[in-house]
Amino acid sequence: MEKIVRDIMRSINKREGRSVIGISGHGAAGKTTFAEQLVERLGPSVDYLNTDPYIISSAVRKYATIAYEYKGALHQFKMTACHPDAHHTLALERDVVQIREGIPFKTLDTHYMPSTLISSEANVSIVEGMSVAFTNLDLYDMLIYFYTDEATELARRGVRDVSERGRTYEFLDQSHYQRRIQYDLFMHRTVSISIS
Repeated sequence: MEKIVRDIMRSINKREGRSVIGISGHGAAGKTTFAEQLVERLGPSVDYLNTDPYIISSAVRKYATIAYEYKGALHQFKMTACHPDAHHTLALERDVVQIREGIPFKTLDTHYMPSTLISSEANVSIVEGMSVAFTNLDLYDMLIYFYTDEATELARRGVRDVSERGRTYEFLDQSHYQRRIQYDLFMHRTVSISIS
C-alpha cells in the first residue's frame, strides 16, 4: 500500500494544475480506508468526495428486480449497487466536471454523511466509491481500482455491515451470491483502470 501511495504522490508532483483521482472497486474492497489514508498523506490541499450518496438507496432498489444470465443460468434478484443503473452517474459526472473546472460546491447531504464543501482551492481532489466505475473515466487524471475476492468481501462485510450498518449475517448470506454475480456481470467487466 505504501508503494502505491508513493507512486501516486510522485505522479501528482509531476502534474501542473489540478489533479482528480478516481478510486473505485467492489463494496468492502478497502476504497474508503485507502482514500482516507491518501487524504491524510497529501495534506490540507486535498478535497475528498465520497460517492456513496450517489448510490440509489437500497430502500428504493429493493423494488427494482432485474433478470440476467450468468454461466448459462437465468437469475432474478433485486438490483444491487454493482449495477450501473443503481447510481446517479450524471449528477456525479456534473460534480466531477465542477471539480475539474475549479467550481466550488457542497456535496450531497445524507443521514449518514453530512454535506461538505468541495473547494476551488484544492490542487488534488479524490473522488472515491463504487459510482466512479460507472462514470466517464476520462474525467479523472488517475484511476485506482480495488478488487477483493468473494471470501474476503464477505468477511469484511460481516464486520462492517453488521457492526456499522445494522445488517444481519442472515441478510448478508442471502444477498452475497447474487451481489457477486452482478459484480462480475455489470461492474468488474466495465473497468480496467490503473495508476497512470
